[in-house]
Amino acid sequence: MKTYQLKFLAWTFSAFLPPDDPDAEKDKVDYYELLDVATNANADDIKKAYRKRSLQLHPDKLRQRGMRYQGEVITEDEARARFQQMKSAYDTLSDPKKRLIYDALGHRGMDFVINPSHAYDPHVLMGNLAKSSVFDRAKLMMLVLMFFGLVLLQPILVCAKVDQMLEKDGGALENASWVALLIPFWFFAAFYGVLLVIGKAVLPLLHWMSFVVGILFLTLKFDNTLSWDYAILFIPFYIWMFLRFAEAKKEMMAVQAAMSRMVTIEFLTKFVINEKNQDEDGNDIEDQQLHRSYNDLNEEERDDINKEYIIVHVPPKAQAPGDDEEEDDFERIERSPEYQEAKAQYVYASKSMQRIILPEIPLIVLIIIQLDTNKTWNWGLTFLPLWISMFFDCCGGCYGFFCTSALAHIEVQEAMAEHMAKEKEEAENDGGEESKGNDEEKGGVNAMEVAGGAKADDKGEKPAEVEAVEAKKAEKSSEADKAGIDTAVGVEPPTKTETSNAKPEGGDEEVNAKKEANDTENGDDDDDFMFEMDEDTFHFYQQAEMDAENKASEAQSKAIGSFCNIIFQVIIAALFAAKLNKIYDERDEEKMDGTSSFSTFWILFPFLLISGCIISCFACAIFGADSIDTAMNAEDAGENEGNEGGGGEDTADTDNNEASPVILTPPPSQQQGAEDPTPKNADELNNQATNIVENEGNGAAPAEAADTDQESCMDDLD
Repeated sequence: MKTYQLKFLAWTFSAFLPPDDPDAEKDKVDYYELLDVATNANADDIKKAYRKRSLQLHPDKLRQRGMRYQGEVITEDEARARFQQMKSAYDTLSDPKKRLIYDALGHRGMDFVINPSHAYDPHVLMGNLAKSSVFDRAKLMMLVLMFFGLVLLQPILVCAKVDQMLEKDGGALENASWVALLIPFWFFAAFYGVLLVIGKAVLPLLHWMSFVVGILFLTLKFDNTLSWDYAILFIPFYIWMFLRFAEAKKEMMAVQAAMSRMVTIEFLTKFVINEKNQDEDGNDIEDQQLHRSYNDLNEEERDDINKEYIIVHVPPKAQAPGDDEEEDDFERIERSPEYQEAKAQYVYASKSMQRIILPEIPLIVLIIIQLDTNKTWNWGLTFLPLWISMFFDCCGGCYGFFCTSALAHIEVQEAMAEHMAKEKEEAENDGGEESKGNDEEKGGVNAMEVAGGAKADDKGEKPAEVEAVEAKKAEKSSEADKAGIDTAVGVEPPTKTETSNAKPEGGDEEVNAKKEANDTENGDDDDDFMFEMDEDTFHFYQQAEMDAENKASEAQSKAIGSFCNIIFQVIIAALFAAKLNKIYDERDEEKMDGTSSFSTFWILFPFLLISGCIISCFACAIFGADSIDTAMNAEDAGENEGNEGGGGEDTADTDNNEASPVILTPPPSQQQGAEDPTPKNADELNNQATNIVENEGNGAAPAEAADTDQESCMDDLD
């Protein structure tokens, strides 16, 4: 870029540059004068001048000359400042880009452009715009109006010619040539083609040329210069769609190749750099030492690796507490921003191919049939592929708006349910082990009892339990006989077989109930399981819910944008189809006065409405920059005051803590051979606190009391 081009840009966008400060400009010396070189000096002259000035301002040389520079006595600080200024001058003039900016913009524009924090900070830009003059703001507004005027000029001319052609009286544009009417489009086509040639974009240049040639053939057809059928006339558009399809396919293949080359730095270190003599843990098999990492490679080796692989930067992933599962390399690559960007490019190229297949190819076929065969179809039916495509886009937008939010939250809930199931399984395993131990103990006791009973049966004796029951009954009978009570009962004692086969009352149901009660005590009942979430797990899933909400909001924003685009396209297409139907109906009725048809400008009305809203917003932002900058500064000041207020509260709390110090009382020391003192009860502690308060009220300094107690604490600890 030339110097005059930079000067023109600086003059055009001077409202965004810092305002002129005469006081600051006085302190800055011209860099060419500082190095004592001409404005057209080459790099060698500037280098020689810098060496000469450096020797003159060197501290040792200045001390030898008594700190005299150019006949003046200067201090070391002044010498150091002049040396730094001279070094800045050399750094600027020795760099071709910085020198070009300095020659065009001077110190003011140089500092602004070189510092990216100023050039891209909205607060700085809005502040500079608020301080700029009305003339500088008017230049910006004229630039905005010129842009929208050039964009809308061609559609306005086309609509005006169509309306005049349909009217009886006509107008100045009725007999104008279509080729001449499209002069703004030809200029734009040539300018865009030059940009593609400069960028060496061969395939985009070819399909752009095909589109321009197709427009040229249509204009010649409208001017009755060409008498071809529309099927032949649309050959450039066939080529245009084919080249776009090929470009999208090429983009998809390139993205797939790039995605297959993506690797993580860990994979690169483990399997590429140290492929031969390294195990899965990244250690040397021979001497168990790590091999070289990516940072240890030289530039040539790095270039070779970068040509073959694409290194991605994987962001850290938050894992639930207790989740020790490690991701594989492919899952980590999928989370990288490079992979996500490549995936978005792949989806965009895929949608481009889908748009060519539906609706463009069926739409152009139906238009050719309508025009060449003079069919009396309704143009709304001719645009049927367009309506179908918009319907599918609308369905996709509905899915993104309504379903994405639910799916994002369902993923979090599934992760939570999986975590709960894992905790429940662990609890069941722990309870099962305890139940197994209890069953083993009970089984040992029952085995001993069964063994004892079996032993008694083998000897022909009664079981010990039966003997104990009979002894107790005999004792009660003897007591009853002494009291004169008749205890004769006609119940025979149970035999050995009946005793062994006897079942408790209630049968199997009572046994099952007791078993369920035992299972409940052992923790086997699923209904009594209580899921307890610790603090880390709670924060993890809370953050997961917030991430899901942000993901859903982003998807909904995209869906809303898609809805607006679809509605805009539907309105334009419906107006265009209605206009064509009116024109062809009037042609069939031989009534071409345009009275029964609406103006063609209604088709352009949505564009005019949106453009007017955007221009109004620009006007408010440019000429209302003072109010916007004031509001932004007030908001920043409010945030700073809030931060200071928070600090004040902390300070107040600190002062209150200092006014009422907390006295730490250590436990009483235990001496050898002495009994442990009994702990103080609540009354004694209250008495001690009352004495401390009375001492403070009598004038005892809290700090001294605290020091005394601290010394006693240290003595007790010793």
